[in-house]
Amino acid sequence: MADRVSYANNDGMNYDVDVLIVGAGPTGLALAAQLAGYGTSFRIIDRRQGPSTQSRALAVQPRTLEALRPFGITAEMARGGTPAHQLHLHLPDETVQIGLFDIGIEDSAHQQLLFLPQSETERILLNYLGARGIRVERGAELLGLERLDPEDPFAGMEARVQRQDRGIDRIRARYVVGADGAESTVRRRAGMDFRGSGYADTFVLADLEVDGVAPGAVHAYPTDDGFMVLFPLGNPATWRMISLKERGDKSAVTLEYLQGIADKFSGGGLTLHDPKWISSFRLSHQMAEFFQSGSVFLAGDAAHVHSPVGGQGMNTGIQDALNLGWKLALGARGLAADELIDSYDAERRPVARGIVSFTDRLFKLATSRSALAKLPRTKLLPALAPSLASSERLRARAFRTMSQLGIHYRGSTMTAAGANRLPAVLASGPRPGDRLPDAVVHYQQKERRLQDLVSAPGFHILLTGPGWPEDTPHQLHAALAGLGPLLSVQRLVVGSTLTASGPGIIEDVSGLAFERLGLSARRPEVLVIRPDGYIGYRSNGTDVNGAVAYLERLTGSGARSSLQTA
Repeated sequence: MADRVSYANNDGMNYDVDVLIVGAGPTGLALAAQLAGYGTSFRIIDRRQGPSTQSRALAVQPRTLEALRPFGITAEMARGGTPAHQLHLHLPDETVQIGLFDIGIEDSAHQQLLFLPQSETERILLNYLGARGIRVERGAELLGLERLDPEDPFAGMEARVQRQDRGIDRIRARYVVGADGAESTVRRRAGMDFRGSGYADTFVLADLEVDGVAPGAVHAYPTDDGFMVLFPLGNPATWRMISLKERGDKSAVTLEYLQGIADKFSGGGLTLHDPKWISSFRLSHQMAEFFQSGSVFLAGDAAHVHSPVGGQGMNTGIQDALNLGWKLALGARGLAADELIDSYDAERRPVARGIVSFTDRLFKLATSRSALAKLPRTKLLPALAPSLASSERLRARAFRTMSQLGIHYRGSTMTAAGANRLPAVLASGPRPGDRLPDAVVHYQQKERRLQDLVSAPGFHILLTGPGWPEDTPHQLHAALAGLGPLLSVQRLVVGSTLTASGPGIIEDVSGLAFERLGLSARRPEVLVIRPDGYIGYRSNGTDVNGAVAYLERLTGSGARSSLQTA
């Protein structure tokens, strides 16, 4: 158990921990890492005796690498992973080479699709937690959940946990998060419906060596019979192979069986050998009716499952966790309005719904066998592929979507624009609810990334442009004294490498930060950056009352100074 101090106002409930995390896959581990940064008390349990040893999920998208940067682990992930910069589309009459993530994501430090075995992602997160004295409680299986107050679904839960080493534990938690996969016990015990259906097809997967294929690229082989894809994995084998069985085929999946698939799709030009892992499984596309029920929350595969086509699953789960974690951390400190806690479902369920729908369309495009349904794959794709490959606009849009950099919360009640902000159709730059774009800036005469400078736990206020009174940061800290160290205020100005910046001054030497944010060096603006890296509030001018009111609304009365509440 993490040795952490709880800041919760327990209201007489006598909680053992603020948060109980059930499931220690990438989603649960990412949630634990964020809670640890806030000093939130939690326990993380998993019925498995050890972490995953299989590659399973392997695509790590740019937005996920950004979201994990505050933990200082993305460099290690990049070193251990294999980037893919090209897609080789093997068509019947030609092979079309398409650049991957080479356009449309310039405002990110991570402009590549990274392949890293899930086991490695878990190992890196576990090492991060272990260095902070936090361990996963293994061999601990959730048996049941009960409300601490039958009349109040938000009063917390008591979990019964079967421990292999010492019988049954009872854990009283303010919040319970189910990150325990598609067969989630948390979801079942909380009575949360899981809606959707299964696919008729059976996937085959293998990590193995392949001769006859160019390294460092994704290779896709679409035909009348379906598809085969080779991903550059690197470890534990050079390649991950994915394809489908013929419907009704009951054959065992062996190396010889896989070679037959490769021969069918590649025309006999590939040789498979030295498999490290072979598996087959059926898929479904399902989503929980709600991601929250009182004090119980769902994240990752417990909340949504879908086809692996597009490499979205693990990434969506990790970002579920990082949307939820700061809200629960603030709630444990008494710094979250009820609406902020409830916004997790309102913000993440539409994202998951869109991804389930997007991957379902891709899956059907890749697998349809009827003459009409497979026309886009067998006729249109070969005809249009060269044009699609050369269209920067289409590729930029596709990569923005796949990278998850385009995910936003514009419709959320937890975002707002100042009264003097131009309407969205007229305003330039990202809107409230959009991710904060990144750029290289200068801080204390060193090159830094803008996102890194606003990544510490808490809210970050950026005062941009000219005309700001010198005491504005002091006024903001005084007005929001309840946030304490969870509030930082910085100036973002157009600067020069020849000038020495003062404390709290971020200099945009290249002008890219101002350009990507749609700012003017002649016009002051205020932006509030949420703890998950999204713009929560934006307004023109030097009046900060709107920003203060916005943060008070998110945090309830907890953010106000003692002078205001007296």
